[in-house]
Amino acid sequence: MKNNSHIAKQVLFGLMLLLFVGNIKSQVGYEKKFLKFFKAQSLAGKVNAFDTLDNDFKEACYPYVKDELEKIREQAIIDHQDEILNKFMKIEAQMFFVRQNYSKAIPLFTDLLAKHKIKSYKDSASVLYCLKNAYIKLHSLNKAIEIHKVMMGLKRRYIDIDSWLFHPKLSIIYYEMKMYKECLNQQMLEFDEIKNSKLMLLGYFNNRGLFWQKYGNLDSALMCFNTAKDVFYSFHNNPKLYTIDDEFVLGLIEGNIGQVYIEQKEYKKAIPLLEKDIVSSMNAKDTLNAAVSEIELARCYLNLNQAQLCKKYLDNANAKLQRIEDYKSKLNIIKQYAVYYDKIGAYRQSIDFYNRYINFKDSIDYKENLKELISSQVASQVAEKENLIVESQKNIREKNSEVSKQKTIRNALLFCGLILVIVMVFISYQLKQTKTQKQLLEIKNKQIETRNEIINKSLSEKDLLIKEVHHRVKNNLQIISSLLKLQSAKTANLEIQNSLGEAQDRINSMALLHQLLYRNNQMTSLLFNEYLES
Repeated sequence: MKNNSHIAKQVLFGLMLLLFVGNIKSQVGYEKKFLKFFKAQSLAGKVNAFDTLDNDFKEACYPYVKDELEKIREQAIIDHQDEILNKFMKIEAQMFFVRQNYSKAIPLFTDLLAKHKIKSYKDSASVLYCLKNAYIKLHSLNKAIEIHKVMMGLKRRYIDIDSWLFHPKLSIIYYEMKMYKECLNQQMLEFDEIKNSKLMLLGYFNNRGLFWQKYGNLDSALMCFNTAKDVFYSFHNNPKLYTIDDEFVLGLIEGNIGQVYIEQKEYKKAIPLLEKDIVSSMNAKDTLNAAVSEIELARCYLNLNQAQLCKKYLDNANAKLQRIEDYKSKLNIIKQYAVYYDKIGAYRQSIDFYNRYINFKDSIDYKENLKELISSQVASQVAEKENLIVESQKNIREKNSEVSKQKTIRNALLFCGLILVIVMVFISYQLKQTKTQKQLLEIKNKQIETRNEIINKSLSEKDLLIKEVHHRVKNNLQIISSLLKLQSAKTANLEIQNSLGEAQDRINSMALLHQLLYRNNQMTSLLFNEYLES
């Protein structure tokens, strides 16, 4: 059975296919073209130009622009140009990532995201991609899953984010965690993303076959590999037009089918498929895959009791592995030599190879454990740095909150003081107005009193005049009455006497009316009954 490293390589088969047919930028002469473009930009434009490069090209072009970028950074620090400084922080993190210094890259990426220093959603997706893959390299796969889910949330809001940023898929991460059931379920959810691309479908079904194989369902694995083969033939109709890459892809699929046949102990079915895989791998110069398939072919011949052919393929594979630093494949072939010598009865040689296998395995396990330990320590250090960053951010938020509260209290006190001043000014103004109004009122009162005095004086004068007029009227009426009486006494004519007497009565009536009006102090009305009685 193929070693885990080689299986992991085949799990990424879909990505390899994309590389075979994708539009890959050529690096030949790219540095010169970029430098020409770079020098024509403004200071901010130079930073943006370098920032938009792919990570691999950043590494290639950085030595040519390093000094100029450093000058721009120093000037940005002096001018407090935060946006440019944030770009430099992102570039620095990406350079650490490309150079595989993940322990330094992760805190920078985390800080960029936590402090919202990334303004573009596409830049956010790029940073998340690097952060996820950095955690994968450090074997912090749970953290990688968290970041991938954040990226999927971003994808739902912005559908134009490049699909390559989501590789490796979540199903691949589950596979690396040996969570094969979750891996299969997740891959079903990813089907809609690739169903319209035959090329992506080819990788999808090949990977799904590997997942089923690891899960232990060989029938489903075989069905998926055959489906991948059918997809391959659907857009490769003419074998004469096959390229080396096409033959390599087909060889990988058939080699995977051969693996399933080996697990089903159908060795005769597996042999021709593995032979095709070996030929296509050698043509594509993939020596490791050819060597691994030769080891599997040797297993088939050994189980078919063809020891000579088994030894031949083991020797071929061993010769190839001498030029390759792949410890797991070398461990596998040592074990197969031990099994081979045990099968043919060469027990001393078999024991010797078993001892070599045990010693080599211990050495590999030690290296792997050491690597895991280092990765674990790096991940732990990164986690500590993240916790420090989170704690620092928490302290900053608390300080900002406290400052904000103090600022609010200060503003409230200033506002209250301002209101108090306004109230005092208003009260002062009102008091001043009241005093002014009081003074005006006193003046008006004095004016009214003066007028009243004048009016009273005028009324007194008028009253005196009325009395004088009444007295004169009374005297005049009395004189008229007396004159009428004297005139009546001088004549003997009764008719004249009666007329004069009647006139005298009328004058007396008028005098009485005038007397009553004057006595009652009312010049407009009097009591009629009192008048009649009088």
